[in-house]
Amino acid sequence: MNYKREVINVPNGLGEIIKFQMNEQNSLTGSNMRELGEILNEIKADSEKRGVILTTDNPKFFCNGLDADNLLSTPKDRLIEEVGGIVILFGELVKFDKPLITEVTGYSMGGGAVITVASDFKFMLDGKGRIGFTEVNVGLPLPGSFADRVRMCVSARYWAEVCLEGKTYKAAEAKEIGLIDDIAASPEDLRKLAVKKLETLSRVPLSAFRGTKNMLNGEIISKLGKYEKDTKTAFEAPGVVDNLLEAMSALKEKRRPNFK
Repeated sequence: MNYKREVINVPNGLGEIIKFQMNEQNSLTGSNMRELGEILNEIKADSEKRGVILTTDNPKFFCNGLDADNLLSTPKDRLIEEVGGIVILFGELVKFDKPLITEVTGYSMGGGAVITVASDFKFMLDGKGRIGFTEVNVGLPLPGSFADRVRMCVSARYWAEVCLEGKTYKAAEAKEIGLIDDIAASPEDLRKLAVKKLETLSRVPLSAFRGTKNMLNGEIISKLGKYEKDTKTAFEAPGVVDNLLEAMSALKEKRRPNFK
């Protein structure tokens, strides 16, 4: 079971807490990303459900991006299905037109950061964890949908270091640049922040919330097909696949990658 689901009571209905439990680092595969998208669509269609909190009980990793073992065992001609899955999941997240809140409990790299910024509200535990769009550091061009979302929440002066440098941030640093909305000193306080926000949003008439959220995300939603096509084109550029596989091998072997 990749996701543990818990139903809670909120004003005007029910909320759901979805806990990541994919593997040791909560890393992403094509299969578990599709599963999360299906869960979100199920909740979206459930008239009793008012919103979702994404979290994990893993004390170290919220979500540490794409799964290295999975990528290294995938045939080259099918790698785009695995890597491109995060672009498709991002689309499902921004199309989820009910309240979506993320508790960043630990490390949130690459795909973990993508899930975080796709949420309406983002809270992070003030601990050892870091968050960052590390795609360029593993040889992957950052998809346009992610860059557009970064521009929606991160202060403009930090766009370059977030997207081009793949810099990672502690909780307080992430809050300072706008990548995170607020931080908490303990897991208990983090949960209080998330539940309080979900309760507040659940009091808003759902039709008004949905219409307004779809308006805010409208430009990104309208370009989802283009983002997927552009991601495939960028992935086919010379050197991208080789650099990605070298980065994954280096990660497993705990060494620095030798990029081409």
